[in-house]
Amino acid sequence: MDLKKPSRLKLILQALQDQNAIHLREMAALLDISEMTLRRELGRHPQQLRLLGGYITRAFDEQLPGVYQVTEQDTRHVEEKRRIGKLAARLIEPGDTVFFDCGSTLPFVVDFIPDDLAFTAVCNSLNVLLKLQHKPHCEIILCGGTFHRKNQVFEHQGEASVLDSLRLTWAFVSAAGVSQTLGVTCFNLTEVAVKQKVLRQARHAVLLADHSKFDAVRAAHFATLADFQYVVSDKKIPRAYREAIARQGAQLLH
Repeated sequence: MDLKKPSRLKLILQALQDQNAIHLREMAALLDISEMTLRRELGRHPQQLRLLGGYITRAFDEQLPGVYQVTEQDTRHVEEKRRIGKLAARLIEPGDTVFFDCGSTLPFVVDFIPDDLAFTAVCNSLNVLLKLQHKPHCEIILCGGTFHRKNQVFEHQGEASVLDSLRLTWAFVSAAGVSQTLGVTCFNLTEVAVKQKVLRQARHAVLLADHSKFDAVRAAHFATLADFQYVVSDKKIPRAYREAIARQGAQLLH
């Protein structure tokens, strides 16, 4: 039976509570309607929903160029991020304590962690937390504080004390820019302190960055390539960076 229009909107918004983007094809199947009908439905609600690169996401206010907003990043380089997530998830073993950084790539890592794997997850971002809650054998430690909507990060000065009491097996760290000369960077200064702390306290530091992040530089510097033992990217990573990673003795997974 065809759903009424208000019910369709409600179901779409409910689906987006647990993830920041959902593919048009997947949502059409959930609603049991055609993709064309769903496109028309989205057109009726431009203030609430947007279609970006084949993915449905909640509408957001237009932003200045260069300003990071995680809901927009969720729809970019999705296949590359999915590959990165699959490769990174394979590193986690039973009993590991893993820090999951903020950003749009980290939820894909959680997606590929087996549901029966018992591990401890440490995170400071809402989008990662929403994914982790579906892993039944995962113990979650959330670094709380003031919530920043654009990057969905919880920031608090007391956050350092939570991390000080932990020793991590893995630190999965995201970046918005990776440069051989200017280092590893992100958009937001509010992320720097936590990224640097987990890099110091993890047995294995892992950089997650798709090919579009290489040779890019953002405002907030937090590390160099030499600070990571693993780099997880996609097949399009520039050759110069493959060679640089090898020279520094890190392992490239792509």
